[in-house]
Amino acid sequence: MKRHLLVLAAFAALLCSCSSKKAGISIKVADAPESDIVLSVLNINKVDVVDTLKTDKAGKASIKFDLPYESPNFYYISYNGVQLASLLLSPGDRAKIEVDGKGQNLKVKGSKESELLQTVNALIDKGQKSFDSLSVQMIACSEIGDVESVQRLRYELGKLYVSQKQAAVKHLVTNPHSFTNIRNLYRQFNENFPMFAELTDAVYFKQLADSLKADYPQSPYVKLLEKEAAASFNEMELSYRMKDLEPELYPEIAMTDTKSEVKKLSSLAGQPFILLFWDPSKNEQKMFNAELEKLYNQFNGRGLEIYSVCITNDKAYWNSIVNRFPWINVCDGMGVDSPSLVAYNVSKLPTLFIFNKKGEIAARDIFDNNGLAKAVSSVCLE
Repeated sequence: MKRHLLVLAAFAALLCSCSSKKAGISIKVADAPESDIVLSVLNINKVDVVDTLKTDKAGKASIKFDLPYESPNFYYISYNGVQLASLLLSPGDRAKIEVDGKGQNLKVKGSKESELLQTVNALIDKGQKSFDSLSVQMIACSEIGDVESVQRLRYELGKLYVSQKQAAVKHLVTNPHSFTNIRNLYRQFNENFPMFAELTDAVYFKQLADSLKADYPQSPYVKLLEKEAAASFNEMELSYRMKDLEPELYPEIAMTDTKSEVKKLSSLAGQPFILLFWDPSKNEQKMFNAELEKLYNQFNGRGLEIYSVCITNDKAYWNSIVNRFPWINVCDGMGVDSPSLVAYNVSKLPTLFIFNKKGEIAARDIFDNNGLAKAVSSVCLE
C-alpha cells in the first residue's frame, strides 16, 4: 500500500511539473559587465516589463519565472534601449542566450521555438534591408526624373513582396504547429502595408488557429487568430453577396430647397445631371450659376437636371441668390461642416460632377462654357 502511495505521489508530482508554466533564461552579454538587462513580455497588444537583471563581471545573468499562458510566449531582452534578442518561450524551456551589447552575434539554445524564431527574424530582416535599399534607389531615380529606373525598381519591390510572402506561407506549411507563424502573419511589408492584408489571407489565419488550437485551446493568441479569420471570412462573404446586388453608384444627398422641401439626389436616377458644390460668398461662383442657366435651358428638354449644393451657413443669403434658378437648389446650412463634402471628397469649391443616365461620373470640374456644353451634350445623347 505504501508503495502505491509513493507511486501515486510521484505521478502527481510529474503532472504538476508538466503543467508548470515556469521557464528560465541565462544570458551572457560579454561587453555589458555589471549592467542592467531588461526582460519584457508581449501581452497580446502591449509589452510589459517582467524584471531587470543585473549581469555579473562576465556579463552573465539568469532568471526563472512564470509564463502568463500555458503556451509559447513572446519575450524580449534589451540593453540600453537596444533589443538584444526576441524569444518564444514554452513551459519548461531553459534558454541560453549569447549576444553582444548591440544585439549582434546572437546565439540561442534550449528553446526550440526561440531557435525557430531566429530563422524567421533573419528572413524578415533580410527582406527589410532589401526593401530599404530598393526604396532609397527608387527615390533617388525619381528625383532625377529617371522614369525607366523607377518602373524597374517598383517591379523589383513587387517581386520582393511576392518572394517574402511565399517564404512565410512555406514556413506555415512546414511548421504548422509553431507560434513563430504569428510573427509572420502579423508582419508589415512596409510601414503602411501588412504582408497578409488580402481577404483571401483569412485561410492562413484559420489554418494556423486550427493547428494551434489542438495543443493550446485556451491560448489568447489562438483566440485572436480565430477572430481575425472570422472577420475576414465574413467580409469575404459580404463582398461576394454585394456582387449580386445593384450597386449604389453615388452617395445619397437629401437636403431642403428654398421651399423647405427635402430633395433627394437619388430622385434623378435614370437621367443625366450635374452635381455642383459652390460658395455664394465668391462672386465668380455666383456668376457661374448665372451662366449655368443658359446651359440648363439648352439641355433641360433633353433630360438634363442640375442639383446645386450651396456650402454656406447663411441660408437666407443663399435663398435670395438662387430663388430665380429653375433647377434643384439645396443647402443644409452647415457650411464647410456639411457631410456632403465628405461623401464626395470635395476639397475645393466649386466642384462639379457630370453624371450620365447610368449614374456614372462622366466628367468633373469643367467650368468653361464650351467644354461644359460638349460634355453635357455627350451624356444627353447616351
